[in-house]
This record gives sequence, structure tokens and C-alpha cells, in this order.
Amino acid sequence: MTAARQSSFVQNLPKIELHAHLNGSIRRSTLIDLASAHHVDNASSAFILKRWPRTLSEAFDVFRVIHSCVVTLADVERLAYEVAQDLEGDGVVYAEIRTTPRAMEGEGGLEEYVGAVFGGFERYAAEGGAVVLRVLLSFDRGKHTAADAERIIDLALAHRQRGVVGIDLSGDPTKGDWSTFLPALKRARSLGLKITLHAGEVTDRDSEMSQMLDFHPDRFGHCCFVSSSNMLRLKASNIPIELCLTSNLLSNSVAALENHHFGLHYSPTEGATICCISTDDSGVFGSPLSNEYRLVMDGFGLDERQTFELAKRTLRATFLEKRGETEESKDGKDWQSIQDKFDAFEKSWSWN
Repeated sequence: MTAARQSSFVQNLPKIELHAHLNGSIRRSTLIDLASAHHVDNASSAFILKRWPRTLSEAFDVFRVIHSCVVTLADVERLAYEVAQDLEGDGVVYAEIRTTPRAMEGEGGLEEYVGAVFGGFERYAAEGGAVVLRVLLSFDRGKHTAADAERIIDLALAHRQRGVVGIDLSGDPTKGDWSTFLPALKRARSLGLKITLHAGEVTDRDSEMSQMLDFHPDRFGHCCFVSSSNMLRLKASNIPIELCLTSNLLSNSVAALENHHFGLHYSPTEGATICCISTDDSGVFGSPLSNEYRLVMDGFGLDERQTFELAKRTLRATFLEKRGETEESKDGKDWQSIQDKFDAFEKSWSWN
């Protein structure tokens, strides 16, 4: 396959993004613009903005700079709007964008933050945007308390009609105890919210991974470091996994592309683990979803048909309600519209 053909294929391929942090998906140009507007010009911030992160801890340093630049509700609304635009420009047809609600100094609390996120997405939709968007609200394991988590669940429930579909547990994996949030996660599940957990991001977390498997979330994120015993359980569980190749490579969670654990989980056979190719933080790591699919093809030898089926299968891992009895609901209609885009691509692409 020529580079030009591959580039056209991954660009035009309908894609589903299931692991993208809102703030981490900021355009570098917007980040520099906001840094100037809010006078974030210290030497440390300037250094971080000029290079890609090389470790997981450096990635969190970038987030700290982003949070120092995105400080008003207008900034949040702009960020959400531009992220939606960029997803469409990259051929994404559906995305679940995750974000951690935070108070904006002097501008409002968590409710206003979530409102600004939806303000950006709704402005995008009103202008004819084609990407179907949903939102996951995140607990930060290193910063939030159990009470904070309960408040975020309340926010999620209050915004379900606008598009909140689930809860994400994220944050610095070296901090906090995930079990602090277990009661809140159980409550969220009982109320119909879906759950995804960042897991296996650092070594020596076998006990934590085992407990997470006991909880059985709807999806896992990353799973870079999983012991052999937990790997057997993970594969047997059939829980979909959100895999972010560039993020894992640049943060040194994976030594080389060919060593990425996509190879441990992927199989083209029916019933295999659903591998959800994702970006994590396209602005932080500089890799849109089309490039992640190119990496999968290059690193693991998938042909066009296999890559198409990989992307299409991801639809089954979304948090849309897709059962037959909901076909007339918004989720049901959105599900069908996404399916139609895959069908149209399959018919129109000139397969080798």
C-alpha cells in the first residue's frame, strides 16, 4: 500500500473516539493563544509547550499548564467547540469526550463548567456539525474525595438529557486509592451510568487491577501493565479496552510500537476483546485518531479490511443505548446514523 493511499484510507475511514480528555485535546495554537491572553509566560510553561512529553509525569505537567491557560467559562466553551471541529476534520463520526469538572475562579462552580462544555458542543451542532458527541464526567483519583465523586455523579445525572453517558476514573495513577471511589461508582452504575476505569498505567498495581476486574466496568482504559494472572481474567471478561498507542509510546509506558499490548488483545475473530483505538490527548501528544489507525496498520500489519472492521466493531463498545426497543430514541437514531456511515464507506471505498 502506498503512503498516499494509506493516508486517504485512515482519513476517510469512519472513526469512533472513546478515550479523549477534553483539555488534553486542545489545539496547540489555542493553548499558546490562551497562555498569552492570561499571561502564562513563565519559563517552565514555555519549556513544556515547546516539546512533546517524554514520560507520564511530564504529560501531567502539560495538563497543569493547560489548566493554567483554560481559566474562564468562555475558554472552556471555545475548547469544546474546537475539539468537536477537529474531530470532524479527522473523520471521526462519534466521540465520547471525558472531562473533570472544576470550578473556574470567579466564574462559577462545577455546574457552570459542565454547562460551558455543552455550550461548545451545542454551538458546534447548531452550525451543522456532523460528529455525534457524548460526555463522560471524570473523578480525579489524586485530587477528589469520595464526597466530590458523589457530587460529580449528581452533575452527570442532571445533564443526562444533554448527553452525559458515563463516569470515568482517571488522574495520576501514582496517587490516591481507587477504592475510595468504589461506593460512588457502584451508585453511578445503579442509576444507569456507564463506567470506564483508567487501569494498569503503572507497574506494581496487581492488587488494584484485580479489584477493578472484580468490579467489572463497562470499559477499561490503557491496561499497559497487567500481570499474567490478571491478563487471563481480563481476556476472559471481554471488557472492551481503550488503547492509545502514541500516548503510551511518548509516556514510555510501552518501549516500541511493535511491543504495544494491542497485539495481545486484538483478534479479527468474532467474540474477541473489542480494542477501541483512541488518542487520549491529541493536543498533548500531537496525534489525531487517523494517525493512531495508521500506527496500528504499520505496527501490526492490519490490511484495509481488517482496519475497517476494527473501527466498525468499536461501535459496540460505545455507551449509546442500542437495543432494539430504543431505536426511536435519540441514542437509537444516532446509533443507526453511525452504522449508516460505516455502511456507506464500505460500499464506496475501492477495496484492494
